[in-house]
Amino acid sequence: MVKRSRRHLAVVAALALVALAAQAACVSQDSSSSTGCVASSALDCSVAVDGGTAAQGWDLVGYACPGLDRPDQDPAMIEGVPRGLVCSHRGAVADGSGNQGYCCTPTDVECAYNPVAPCPEPEFGYQCRGSSRPEMLNALLSCHQGVFEGDLLTYCCSSPETKVKQGCTQTSAIGCLNGLIGWTCPMESRPTEEELGSNKSKADFYYMVCPIPTPADNVEYNNFCCYVPAPIPVGGSCVEDMAAGCAPGRFGIACYGPDTPSDDFPPMECDPGSPGLSAEGYAATVYCCDFTGG
Repeated sequence: MVKRSRRHLAVVAALALVALAAQAACVSQDSSSSTGCVASSALDCSVAVDGGTAAQGWDLVGYACPGLDRPDQDPAMIEGVPRGLVCSHRGAVADGSGNQGYCCTPTDVECAYNPVAPCPEPEFGYQCRGSSRPEMLNALLSCHQGVFEGDLLTYCCSSPETKVKQGCTQTSAIGCLNGLIGWTCPMESRPTEEELGSNKSKADFYYMVCPIPTPADNVEYNNFCCYVPAPIPVGGSCVEDMAAGCAPGRFGIACYGPDTPSDDFPPMECDPGSPGLSAEGYAATVYCCDFTGG
């Protein structure tokens, strides 16, 4: 199955109430709850880059935590700015204690753990202000596209292996139409906004929409011709849906409200929509669409 984009959890009217709850509940006005986590020098929190060498400048701190405790579970909201640790879950500590390991920023930063973000397991949420994406603060995280909630952005993040896995590569050699960006990706992967390059924070304003993949010449890869539209109109409820059952090369899109893909992602021409479920499992009208030019 192709990995979900976003990321994806984005602008869905069906999640509006959850998003409002997230903004209110994700961070408290003070750090008053307790955690049983303790610093652990036995945890390897080094960051590996291409070639496997250790990167410099990422002084992450290891923690061992019992049960469901997390080192970042006590954030604060200070004058409307979330502050807390940003942590990567590293799995069970290898000492037989049953504790879970985390690698965290050494001090509080302007992002905070968001336990009520609508993120599917095993992903977890962070809420940040401005262009400070969580993985800019902790390189052992991989985060989807941010979703605006007022002045803040909510991200769904996961903890990949310490060594960065091979991702997607932009390409102009697969015959995409003018206005589309070509990508070649390993199986089980799909292009993400955070792979758009150095201006990663642009991904929080522009939602890349990708079609059902087509097979690449290498059977271990897929090709995508993706569309980066203008910002979605206020109230737009349509999102990419890789589970729509569309033919390879066509765009699957699910809409939660009365708008259509042609409203939110021009220029798209779509078959008549049918009632169904989005890739996230919410009731929606599902469409199969074609990009008709830039």
